[in-house]
Amino acid sequence: MQRSKKILLVSHCILNQNTVIENEARADGAIMSAIDWAMKEGFGFLQLPCPEFTFLGLSRPPMTYDQYNTPEYRKHCKVILEPVLYQAKEYLKNGYEIAGILGIKSSPSCDPSKGIFMEELIALFAANEINMKTLWYLPNDRNPIFNSNLHYIVN
Repeated sequence: MQRSKKILLVSHCILNQNTVIENEARADGAIMSAIDWAMKEGFGFLQLPCPEFTFLGLSRPPMTYDQYNTPEYRKHCKVILEPVLYQAKEYLKNGYEIAGILGIKSSPSCDPSKGIFMEELIALFAANEINMKTLWYLPNDRNPIFNSNLHYIVN
């Protein structure tokens, strides 16, 4: 069976907008411009857990980076990242490539350049000698259109 052996870590809500706080969803289900790109690139998805959803639930209030930036929330992020680390190591051990991360610009948790969950993920992976080369992000627009040639950061 043919496989690309390329894995993309994807913020939970890019594949499932139903976990986004009330009035902030950008699509009915998934963000198709990002999904279409990833599929054309041949990426398999490793969907990250939604740290805000698993920490405060679906009816959580809108919060900022500073409000989430607590020892309790950071600890929660580290705990829910353990299964992700295990999966990434298993892929790498078997000859797969972790191509990068696709996050959400301006998210207090999942912004690849300044999100608490992403900070914890990148630190955990670095401590385990897994380098995230490319950090893509979905723009913070009401109807975001993802463009891989514009919306990325080289780590």
